[in-house]
Amino acid sequence: MQNKRIAEIIDLVNEKLSPKEAIELLDALVGERIQWHNIHMLRQWEGNHQFDARPFDQKINELRAQKKSVRAFLAAAREQGLNVELVARIEVRLARKPIPQDFIFELTSN
Repeated sequence: MQNKRIAEIIDLVNEKLSPKEAIELLDALVGERIQWHNIHMLRQWEGNHQFDARPFDQKINELRAQKKSVRAFLAAAREQGLNVELVARIEVRLARKPIPQDFIFELTSN
């Protein structure tokens, strides 16, 4: 039986919150994502102490910068007495596996 669906959507958050509540929720979500990258970086390091950690470090730094930016945005909303509508959706798509970079493709005539 072949699956005809190619995507699934998860409505992670769809709420109206105070800026303080929004900061707490976003800190938790982004913190989990940072922790996930740290765990994967540690797994890579365990297998090869010479691996290139720059992609992991870059992603973690991007997440921290985004977190800092949204905290400032929400602090300004709080100062103005505004509430926040927080919407977060995750779209999960099925995709074909990429061809490995070391794959050698040769044409032969038959």
